[in-house]
Amino acid sequence: MKKLALSIFVIFFIVQQVDAQNGKLSVTNKRAVELYNKAAESYERYDFESAVKSLLESVDKEPKFIEAYLMLSQVFQEMRLVDNAIDAANKAVAINPDFYPSIYFNLGNFHLFKGDYQNAINNFDRFLSYKSIRVQTKKLAEKRKSCCEFAIEAIKNPVPFNPINIGKGVNTKLDEYWPSLSADENTLVITSNIPRDSLLEQVRYNRQEDFFISHRSSDGIWEKTKSMGKPINTPYNEGAQSITADGKKMYYTVCRGVCNIFSSSLTSDGTWSSPVRVPNINSSKFSNKQPSISPDGRTLYFVSNRPGGSGDYDIWKSNLREDETWSAPENLGDTINTEGNEQSPFIHFDNQTLYFASDGHIGMGGHDLYFSKLNEAGKWSIPKNLGYPINTYRDEDGLIVNAKGTAAYYSSDRIPENGRDIYTFNLYPDIRPIPSSYLTGTIKDAVTGFPVKASFNLIELANKHEIMKSTSSDGSYLVCIPTEKSYAFYASATGYLFYSDHFDMKGEHSIDKPFKKDILLDPIKVNQTMVMRNIFFDTDSSALKPESIVELNRLVDFLAVNKTLRIEIGGHTDNQGIDSYNQSLSEKRAKSVVDYLTSHQIETERLKWFGYGKLKPVADNKTEEGRTQNRRTEVKITGM
Repeated sequence: MKKLALSIFVIFFIVQQVDAQNGKLSVTNKRAVELYNKAAESYERYDFESAVKSLLESVDKEPKFIEAYLMLSQVFQEMRLVDNAIDAANKAVAINPDFYPSIYFNLGNFHLFKGDYQNAINNFDRFLSYKSIRVQTKKLAEKRKSCCEFAIEAIKNPVPFNPINIGKGVNTKLDEYWPSLSADENTLVITSNIPRDSLLEQVRYNRQEDFFISHRSSDGIWEKTKSMGKPINTPYNEGAQSITADGKKMYYTVCRGVCNIFSSSLTSDGTWSSPVRVPNINSSKFSNKQPSISPDGRTLYFVSNRPGGSGDYDIWKSNLREDETWSAPENLGDTINTEGNEQSPFIHFDNQTLYFASDGHIGMGGHDLYFSKLNEAGKWSIPKNLGYPINTYRDEDGLIVNAKGTAAYYSSDRIPENGRDIYTFNLYPDIRPIPSSYLTGTIKDAVTGFPVKASFNLIELANKHEIMKSTSSDGSYLVCIPTEKSYAFYASATGYLFYSDHFDMKGEHSIDKPFKKDILLDPIKVNQTMVMRNIFFDTDSSALKPESIVELNRLVDFLAVNKTLRIEIGGHTDNQGIDSYNQSLSEKRAKSVVDYLTSHQIETERLKWFGYGKLKPVADNKTEEGRTQNRRTEVKITGM
């Protein structure tokens, strides 16, 4: 992982007047002052080595030259020589502890950068003891002191963390990072920093970022990565990608001046289409990058420094509208975004848990990893820090989580000689998302067997909250289904009866055993029927349960669109109990559905109802599963 950008922490000394009363330097040694001024000129030219040379000569001429030590500390921090910066700052403090109070703020940041939290606290406390400090800097010092206190406690209470290199098929001596994963966990796309010219040994100016893809073999080993090739990979840098749950579309970042988001789709011959710049999101003035596409492909999360945010880079989102255009970006708000920088958002396959990096929330010092969950009201929870040693004093970012919610993938330079590699580790329970399984298959015309362009969505029955919504142009579909709750699933297309299914996901359901089902949509015609699998009644009652509202409203909408249809609602039971009772109950239940429809402006003359009791079973009544299928409500088209 990259080192923290230290310069953002430091109050710049040489642009400030250290003696507010007379603006004079603390020494009169002419040669020392000349060398000091020469160093300032070198610094302005970013010639840091020359600046260091002049400053060292200056303090050699005048050992009590406090301003020279202060500037030397600043130059060393620009060179990322933190220990040297601390040493120079301490020498300035030794000459006059109160000469430049802000040096304690700088020292606090230097020690925070190294993960030396107690020394950082000591220096922040010293800085905060002065009364004449700027309000904004005081606020920042207090926040960073809080980070140090948080970090000390986090180190005392480490979380389980055992990262494992995912293997030589993916990782090389080069840098590999930004992993992205399909829902079935069998397709992995990474960004690799490869040589522009393989014959040159030099690294600087001889690297570019390209995409590589790997597939998991039947024995669970990641196969050797292959370049995604043209037209995705170009002589420019491509990176920070996100693939859809079905692995068929990718969103990624291209930076040429500012950064913008592009997309590409997997074609029928296994190649990737020419990239398209995502409309309504990108800008020629501001960067938009690090996309994360939701599992239903309808919401794109990304970071941007566009106006209207809380800090430098915030997390934003855009929704795919019904006309397949992206909505104007919407900021996720100040629960997620801070005055600092938020980076690398990842929306999990449950479509409710967001992982991201931030240096604005209280954490270990640099960019830490956090997660937040979307509640039923559409609000994000207060972000939770993933804990130490997942987070450290260095920058952590680019984390993704598998659909099962058990394992995370990220990049790290834990073994420096190998560069950055992709690692995986098990998530401890408190930071896991909702485990997700998935339903996949093809939506077809029941008569011709041809694929149908269809819409499909997943709705949580208890609160009627739509979890997933998407459209398939070629009939194939994959919908992620979070566990722990009950859902209604629908597939629909113009000119067809809609398909209804029910999933009770309470308890653990393994991603290793997903639901695979081809869905047959029946064309609308007289005598055609469809089963309402999400209409529920209380036991021995015709009272509709609240969970039925989702399906009933779906039927209302269907009849409102198809205004000439006439239907019969049929009630059916299993063979348990007295025949006459079942016959009466099935009729009353059918009537309850009709009453709901008429109460929602569906004309009475379009509706009939009939109770069939046990007369028309669709499964064997000898098993509970069969009896459950027989207890059903059906809709039959009686006229058009």
